[in-house]
Amino acid sequence: MRVRIDAELCTACELCVDTCPDIFKMGDDVAVVIQADVPVDLEDCAQEAVDSCPSEAIIIS
Repeated sequence: MRVRIDAELCTACELCVDTCPDIFKMGDDVAVVIQADVPVDLEDCAQEAVDSCPSEAIIIS
């Protein structure tokens, strides 16, 4: 699983950071991905962040 954030859609609500801090952190204006290739043990956490994102800014591939 790979994740990325669409900076145009991100509202910087920090929900992804709160949900999965091993994958996401806050940048200057938007959330950023720390690990684009999500380790297997963090896939559920990353998926929860994707599902919870109010602006649908997190993309899984």
